[in-house]
Amino acid sequence: MVRQREPIVAIATPFGESAIGAIRLSGLGVWERIKDLLVLRGSLKPRYAHFVKLKDKEGNVLDEGILIFYPSPKSYTGEDMVELFLHGNPLILKKALELFLSKGIRLAEPGEFTKRAFLNGKLDLLQAEAVGDLIGAKSELSLKSAQRQLQGELSSLINSLRNRLLELLAYVEADIEFSEEDIPTLSKEQIISLLKEILKDIDKLLSTVKTGEFLRRGINLAIVGKPNVGKSSLFNALLGKERAIVTDIPGTTRDFLQETLTLKGIPVNLIDTAGIRHAQDPVEKIGVERSIQKLKTANMVLFVVDVSSPLEEEDLNIYSMVKDLEHIVVANKIDKGVEEEVFRSFPEAVGVSALTGYGLEELKDTILQRLGLHVSNSLQVYITVRHENLLKKSSEVLKSLIYRLEREELFPEILMLDLRETLSYLEEILGVVSTEDILGSIFARFCIGK
Repeated sequence: MVRQREPIVAIATPFGESAIGAIRLSGLGVWERIKDLLVLRGSLKPRYAHFVKLKDKEGNVLDEGILIFYPSPKSYTGEDMVELFLHGNPLILKKALELFLSKGIRLAEPGEFTKRAFLNGKLDLLQAEAVGDLIGAKSELSLKSAQRQLQGELSSLINSLRNRLLELLAYVEADIEFSEEDIPTLSKEQIISLLKEILKDIDKLLSTVKTGEFLRRGINLAIVGKPNVGKSSLFNALLGKERAIVTDIPGTTRDFLQETLTLKGIPVNLIDTAGIRHAQDPVEKIGVERSIQKLKTANMVLFVVDVSSPLEEEDLNIYSMVKDLEHIVVANKIDKGVEEEVFRSFPEAVGVSALTGYGLEELKDTILQRLGLHVSNSLQVYITVRHENLLKKSSEVLKSLIYRLEREELFPEILMLDLRETLSYLEEILGVVSTEDILGSIFARFCIGK
């Protein structure tokens, strides 16, 4: 049943000048609270675009625009909703917001409109999370993945697992309640087979979490090495544009540069660091220190060496800093010749030429492989860390249950309890069972107005 809560309001468009600025209101009696501030011709019609004038407290026209009223339950939140489209001057929107607040309407919290849509059954929790992913998508692949989740594809997969568990649970409970009756039952072998099928599908979903997290947050990829090995040239080559200054003078890059790109649809935060060496210049010294700090935040480090020259002590000192991190040795300047010592010291190094582009595609593929990312040509949905934690709990219960079933006879009551526990984790993913803390952490990352 739809519940109408206290009315809320928020500016739903980004701050700054624009052609149009949107204000969104939702909640019990929201139209009654604001109608005396608005002048429109004729009566208010649901889901109809009305030309309106917005008045201030003195009755002066503040602005004019378009208003649409969505009565409950046929709205985004399931409550009565009003969307007002004014001119996108921040001063106008601020004054309009203040007018609505003066009517006892409170400012919405981040994600509160979508939270109300979830609470009123307009979306399940997976679809609600997809709204946040859709807004924050950093690449076309992450955008399409969020769209598929919003359409309910991940919900369908989780619901399929849930329904199969419910069906199995029904057999077990019937066996407990009507043990004396002649009703169909499942053999232990059939139960084990069904549990293994469910476990296999859970494992498939778990395999997508790393790719999903990088799709949402991006890969932090740091390029490091001593001065003049071609870090900035590699930075520019990966970006596909001249962003970093490239010279033959060591120490040209005094501070880190950061740009974004995509690798096979995965967003990447690419960082070009200052060459690491014992610097005397105070500015370069600060740059070196910042480079070392950037290593600690990187998901992957590209350690660049000049393959056309013998390795130096500086190369080995820098490698000692990155060898225990997730890293790839990049043997740059392969177009200028190959010093065999480099590949003897680093046999898994990827040979590239930032100047000609040789080896760059192999390097991109290696980055994704080393990070364990699986980007399918047939687009799929990817789970989050929240989903992973609950699916892992489900998996652990099922693995333990299968192990015991294969080795001993279990009372149906024990089997029933384990199935119910597994079911509860899946229902928490969907939001069938949830707590205010869980909802708070999910919707807190949304922008205000959504």
